[in-house]
Amino acid sequence: MADIGILARDAVARRLNRELFVALGSTAAVLLQIAHPLVAAGVDQHSDFRRDPFGRFHRTANTSLDAVFADTPRAQRALRRIDARHVAVRGTAEDGRRYRAQDPHLLLWVQATLVLTSLRWYELVVGRLPAEDRQRYWDEGKVFARELGVPDELFPPTIGELERYERDMLETAVVPNITSRLVARTVLHPFAVLPDAVYWPTDVIAAGLVPPSLHEAFELRWGNAERFFFRFVIHALRIWRAVAPRWLAIVPHARLYDRRVR
Repeated sequence: MADIGILARDAVARRLNRELFVALGSTAAVLLQIAHPLVAAGVDQHSDFRRDPFGRFHRTANTSLDAVFADTPRAQRALRRIDARHVAVRGTAEDGRRYRAQDPHLLLWVQATLVLTSLRWYELVVGRLPAEDRQRYWDEGKVFARELGVPDELFPPTIGELERYERDMLETAVVPNITSRLVARTVLHPFAVLPDAVYWPTDVIAAGLVPPSLHEAFELRWGNAERFFFRFVIHALRIWRAVAPRWLAIVPHARLYDRRVR
């Protein structure tokens, strides 16, 4: 019998994360993460995203998808790789606060951004999930966060409480500082030699997915042109899902998973 991995066979995470378009929301998730000054400090001081932005994105995406779609040993190795990378990520932020990537409160914030951004983006394109599936998606997110060191008592129990947690964090701890803005600039426009206009489409997608309170901090325009383009992208992706061949619409990890479990 095939090893289905660390999630249940009917996991909602596999339904959402198999869609290639969901990866378009990754920039918005990163912006939410680095809006937290301590996360921004860790990325600024320890990540190689400036030197190799695409390589960094590929390695991160590959590890995350392995955790969702790979067999149990490989999925566990992926989580151990993430944990091992976190060990050395510690230091002092610009405001003098100490941080470490293994801080369960920071890990919870990062996991919350991944779950909520992917969920919102998927529902905009495909349609709202039933309440039970929305809850299961968060419960599956807890599996990964728990493996990385988040204790059960920190988790908001329900998806509704997770959304409330996000709102509370954006009003308190998650207030972008100078480091957040500098890192965001590089995340949004990784190659400074290119004119800003080249990045306009991806800027619009990010602006449409992050809370409006972050638009000004990250210099994301959200006028009529941006709103119209964002709606156009959503409709285009709906058509894409209906007509695109499977090898273009589904991530390779999901195709390997399907072959393995068959």
